[in-house]
Amino acid sequence: MFTPGAITAISQLFENALAEHSRSTPEDDIRVERAQISTTAAGHLVVLNISSYLFRIVAVFEFGADEASSAHLGRLTRSPTPQLEGQALHDACSELVNMICGAVNRSLCTGFRHVGMSTPFVLEPSCRDYLSGINPDEIVSLAVSVNSQMQFGLTLCFCPDRSAQVDFVLPRLVEEDTSAGELELF
Repeated sequence: MFTPGAITAISQLFENALAEHSRSTPEDDIRVERAQISTTAAGHLVVLNISSYLFRIVAVFEFGADEASSAHLGRLTRSPTPQLEGQALHDACSELVNMICGAVNRSLCTGFRHVGMSTPFVLEPSCRDYLSGINPDEIVSLAVSVNSQMQFGLTLCFCPDRSAQVDFVLPRLVEEDTSAGELELF
């Protein structure tokens, strides 16, 4: 089972990665809140697994198919077209998911050996209704808003090896030495 501290720490890693990688410009206002996600009829469901021999975290991202989402994802991927559609929109959603989960995966490697990620894959939005079938210990839902225009959701399903207790604390940030080029005299 995942300890409550591990769920909180891993959820925080996702919140940090969402805030960092969802910006197309430094001025973008990113808000991440714990909230129940309302399923949209049209959209893109992108799924990625982060796994080790002790656990699997299924990250289910739900993107809308609206103009604001398409435009923001176009800016994120530096697309020459202002609005993405079709395969280009699927690819942009998958790339954002890959960047977010990649940052989390790197951080998890500090506490666990042999952590890996799957390739993002796209599912029909109705598949979200079957998440209980993977039998997660815990489900955490996050709602993300970019500039109060684009919204997307993330559902995290925590699936441990039933014989293991999974504990994790956030890695300590190491402050960089800000003294550059100073000469010390002894």
